[in-house]
Amino acid sequence: MGLRESAARRAVQVTHVLVVEVPGWGLTRMRVESELARRGWTLATSPADADVLLVCGSPGQQLDAACSQLWSQLPGPRARASVVSADDVVPTFTRLTAELLDEAAQQLDANTRSREPVSASGDSVMAQPVAHSEHGSDEHAMPMDMPTHESMDMDMDMDMDMDMPMPGGIPLASGGPDRDGLEMDVLHVPLGPVLPNWPAGLVVRCALQGDVIVHAEVGFMSAAAGSLGVGLAGAGSFRSVEDERRRAVIRLSDAAVNVLALSGWSSAAGRARRIRDDVASGTALIDVATRIESLAARVKRSLLLRWGLKGIVADAASGAQRIGYGEAQSAHARLVEWLDEAGRSARDTAHSYDPPDFPELEPKSLQLIAGLVTGTDVASARLIIASLALDTSLLAASGDVHS
Repeated sequence: MGLRESAARRAVQVTHVLVVEVPGWGLTRMRVESELARRGWTLATSPADADVLLVCGSPGQQLDAACSQLWSQLPGPRARASVVSADDVVPTFTRLTAELLDEAAQQLDANTRSREPVSASGDSVMAQPVAHSEHGSDEHAMPMDMPTHESMDMDMDMDMDMDMPMPGGIPLASGGPDRDGLEMDVLHVPLGPVLPNWPAGLVVRCALQGDVIVHAEVGFMSAAAGSLGVGLAGAGSFRSVEDERRRAVIRLSDAAVNVLALSGWSSAAGRARRIRDDVASGTALIDVATRIESLAARVKRSLLLRWGLKGIVADAASGAQRIGYGEAQSAHARLVEWLDEAGRSARDTAHSYDPPDFPELEPKSLQLIAGLVTGTDVASARLIIASLALDTSLLAASGDVHS
């Protein structure tokens, strides 16, 4: 084995994978994350951090364009694949490994790929805005005559009113009134549809003043028409009482993963993810009940977590109640409630089982999310949305929601 081949094989052992979840393919995404952990691979946090782009499901036109934009931003060597069922995951990973090690194919990709990122309707998919200039390059050519002071002042006044894109397509912030009556820069940043620990297909377009969201609009990018995976909101393959209990533990654990990961407690998020994956793979519920209760006790004891999530509340008056929650509740309180309910579901062997209540997201509920995040910073907004445990497969099934 040559030195280059040996180095390539070592690099593949720590591959970073950017996972795109299509609405309705939550179970497939969980199976992908489980296989990543088994192989020692890592979830990527951005295109620049990724070696592989892996799409879980069949994306619609808008989400497919967003995937193309992400693919154009991945550095080489790189590989791309999609999976539409849990059974496809292991063969897909085997093929991805072979593609990353194919030196000839990677060299061809490097020589033929475009040097310009693909745009996706003016929106970035990783919270970095992309600008589109309406002017040709000739308009900004340097004039042959040296300008006078008067013309320079006029040009500067005109330029201040123009949208001037920065290198890489990132625009300058525009001005806007602040709460104290002064003018403050406003930057327009879309969150989603591809972010770690983020609801599949959800897009929140934010206007930021400093780090505060002063205005938000919510959109949705659905799956391809006529295709729908098995989400956790519907019964799907969960038909018996045992299946209902298993479904509840999986969904509650997955919701806990998102809040714990976004709060920065990676070890606890990893424990919740392993519990989720073990239950999804068929481990007896009673065998994971003690692990769930241990994690719940650890979360309750953590003063740092309680302090970190202090004030992260989806206020009922702002729309949480109409989305499906009966009262305002902090992200910490919901996290504790989810873990307690997961423990009860794992131990409940009664013939009748009352599953936990989750909000049933409808198309008309989307814009209510905007009210929940307005006035918060981006990190708090992501935690608030994670604390809602939204399953967008319901929106995917409705088929009448557009971004």
